Amino acid sequence: MNNPAAIKMKPADPVHQEQRLLTRPMADSLVDRLKAGLGQRLRGWAYGTLLYEWRLKGRHPLKLLGSPDDPWPGNPQAGDALLAGYMVMGDDRLEVDDPAFWPKAAQKPALRRYAFGFHWLRDLAHMVDQKRARTIAERLMRGWLARYHRYHFEAWTPVETAQRLGFWLLHAPLILSSDDLVYRSAVLNAMARQARHLARVAGDSPSGAPLVDVAGGLILCGLYLPHGMGLRAKGEALLRRALAAFVLADGGVMTRCPDDVLSVMKSLIIVRDAYMSQQEEPLLDIQHALDRMAPFLRALRHEDGRLAHINGGGAEPLGLVSRILDRSGTTGQALDYAPYSGLMRMKARGLLVLFDAMPPAPSGRDMRGHAGALSFELADGGARIVTNIGPVPDGAKILAPDMAALVRTTAAHSTLVVDNRNSTELRDGVLGDGVNSIEISRSQSADGLSISARHDGYRRRLKLDHRRSLTMSARGDKLEGCDELLPQGRIPRGGIDFDLRFHLHPRITASVTQGGSAVLLRLSDRHGWLFRLEGGSAELEDSLYMQEAVPLQSQQIVVKGTVRRDEACKILWQFERLGAAKSQPQSSDNATVLEQTREESAP
Repeated sequence: MNNPAAIKMKPADPVHQEQRLLTRPMADSLVDRLKAGLGQRLRGWAYGTLLYEWRLKGRHPLKLLGSPDDPWPGNPQAGDALLAGYMVMGDDRLEVDDPAFWPKAAQKPALRRYAFGFHWLRDLAHMVDQKRARTIAERLMRGWLARYHRYHFEAWTPVETAQRLGFWLLHAPLILSSDDLVYRSAVLNAMARQARHLARVAGDSPSGAPLVDVAGGLILCGLYLPHGMGLRAKGEALLRRALAAFVLADGGVMTRCPDDVLSVMKSLIIVRDAYMSQQEEPLLDIQHALDRMAPFLRALRHEDGRLAHINGGGAEPLGLVSRILDRSGTTGQALDYAPYSGLMRMKARGLLVLFDAMPPAPSGRDMRGHAGALSFELADGGARIVTNIGPVPDGAKILAPDMAALVRTTAAHSTLVVDNRNSTELRDGVLGDGVNSIEISRSQSADGLSISARHDGYRRRLKLDHRRSLTMSARGDKLEGCDELLPQGRIPRGGIDFDLRFHLHPRITASVTQGGSAVLLRLSDRHGWLFRLEGGSAELEDSLYMQEAVPLQSQQIVVKGTVRRDEACKILWQFERLGAAKSQPQSSDNATVLEQTREESAP
């Protein structure tokens, strides 16, 4: 695979060139984690005492100062299930009339987060039968108050308390429409007491998006609960710190997780709009963060409106990204280069490449991030060609018990896999050791755009680095690629096997031609593309594409090889559009490929 005669990566003299080294954030030390855990357990014990219960007392609110608008749609299927008498989350299902509903919900992690955070109020709020919705909401609210009106270590966590308070305020009409004055008083008193508790425990919140939720919950309480100035001030100080630490200068976030970008933007828009509905000046940091994050989010979006399947992105409901961007009040265009996050974007005449050169989140902290370093997605005029498998959406049909873990592996991405190992280890669902740094470079010339990245994920375990270079033609009709394995020490005598994978969108029909050196790709109702490989043989294997409720069957191009001791390993490949336009005559090579494919397909 070392003969570059047929496919030549020949970047022209760059007009503009940038280089940068991105490093993985450091994880907290074991000692720090033990200290934090011990401190939280001791405080949790103190929170359960009668003394702490007394300290939560304060002015009893007689009414709210209003109710903020919730701009985000609920899940209609979840709302219908609630109206039918069931709370459903994934494979978990509980009857809302069950006297033991709350203890049973506490035993199911996904359902517990949904139920105890009162996220389901959003789903009920969008139902046509609001009388029935209010009845169900009040029934569940009464059950929760009866069991958890006092501090409980599971029910009163900082994040779930903040989310619960936020949903109570956003959907107050659902839980405060009763004529029962004793019940209404109990709800208002619960809001005030939990807001005071949240102000005390906010510092125990995990950093990142959860801390933004906690700060936002405090601000909402400060705006809508009487005498809430202290809550608001504490929330504003916390939000400033959270945004400064979590949102990078280019609009990405420390976790490099697109879901966190969506979550933070949704929370900030709710809080910003709540200020304005109360005729208050919003915290400037909110709009500043939105102004940075929106161009980054636009960069992650394909023309179909969905996010790329990069590091867990792409499972959001259709239309949500556009709605968030519309409500953000921002005008910044999509970034082509996010130098602090590591996202790189190339576009020319409808051809789009999104390249993931983002370091993973700190070791041992991220249970959603993917081991997909240096993977990319390719789309032509909005039609996706090369993809990653993508995350498992909420409510999707699971084909295997460990499907959620499988889609996070390196092999589930369009990148190079060495020795069938992940570039960053996945241990018990958490990202472990692996990629610590990624070198990225980008150059622009009259002939096109070139980007390159190199990661060290296999260096410690296998003495190899992986470097990938991509060049897109200025005409947008060709993408050239080069994958290299660079020895960083002595490798075994027998060599190390690798697989180069390109997962294809389900709408692509692929057929191997020219003895395995080329693959013809047919797009539905569109022109075709040709994948060519120098010096190796490509195979087609089964793959999956995650997006709908049922995973879609697809294919992947796989190139297998072995890197041997004291030998450079370089794989050259390209994707080229066939018959793109009448003004661009089809090359004789491409015509030959098409003719050979017809002959091979003939009966």
